[in-house]
Amino acid sequence: MKKVMAILICFALVAASGAVFAGCGKQAQKNEDEQGANPLSGGEVVGGWTKADSLEITEDFRKVFDKAAQYLTGVEYTPVAYLASQVVAGTNHRVLCKATATVPDAETTYAIVTIYEDLNGNAEITKTVDCEAQAGVPGVDGGWSEPDSPAVTDEARSALVKATEALTGAEYTPVALLATQVVAGTNYRLLCESTATVPDAQTEYVIVTVYADLEGHAEITGTAAFEEDQSAQTEQYAALMDSLDSARDAAGFPMALPESIEVEDIILINGTTIEVDFSGGYIRKGLGSEDVSGDYNDYDATE
Repeated sequence: MKKVMAILICFALVAASGAVFAGCGKQAQKNEDEQGANPLSGGEVVGGWTKADSLEITEDFRKVFDKAAQYLTGVEYTPVAYLASQVVAGTNHRVLCKATATVPDAETTYAIVTIYEDLNGNAEITKTVDCEAQAGVPGVDGGWSEPDSPAVTDEARSALVKATEALTGAEYTPVALLATQVVAGTNYRLLCESTATVPDAQTEYVIVTVYADLEGHAEITGTAAFEEDQSAQTEQYAALMDSLDSARDAAGFPMALPESIEVEDIILINGTTIEVDFSGGYIRKGLGSEDVSGDYNDYDATE
């Protein structure tokens, strides 16, 4: 029986970059987000995220979003509110989206989506953090309706303030108004920043539902947190690049190719790994010390 052999060639370079040459199938591998211990933290910090002056989804950003999502499969994202930006070698964008899996009868929920836009105009989705709160369908979902603008209204802000007057353990700051529902009073669905009332607490996003009755009383009737699904960090974070130069600029490290190969595709994975596909295999190079080969089989011989 013929033995199977995989050949992996690794190079140690400045900034702890590594390259992998593997003759096997494609698979994108997620690298850990190193932009901070809590990627959902708000506020303005040096080298960190800056809150958006406006929540509106502009036409210019929609083009960036569409470019980043064009190779996405399995889920459809609709941008709802632009939340924050971060200047790196390019720009990271954070946006609240409605998320719907592309399967029959799928529920629509919410997700925080991070998009990296490089200096050459390429864009890719680098992170999604999901929330189980249902976004629903306007006019169908029990009378919920979406506002023309995600800006928080005075009525919604006042209802949240009243609902949290006796609240202990956490502070809620409204960020965006997502939907309203007229009942015997009004329900408000809000995206909020939640900060535990303990020293050095980190700020996180939550979906909060507030009910305000006709007599001026209000209460929180539901909260839902955003949680990252590690199992979902796969091929949706791969972006097809137009050249090796643009991939190198986006990733921030050099990469050379053997003259003997005929390049078919150049893919940037999570903004930190370059994959060059050719007939019979691919070459990968990425930042960090983890295995970026995408091939984790056991072989009789590995060199």
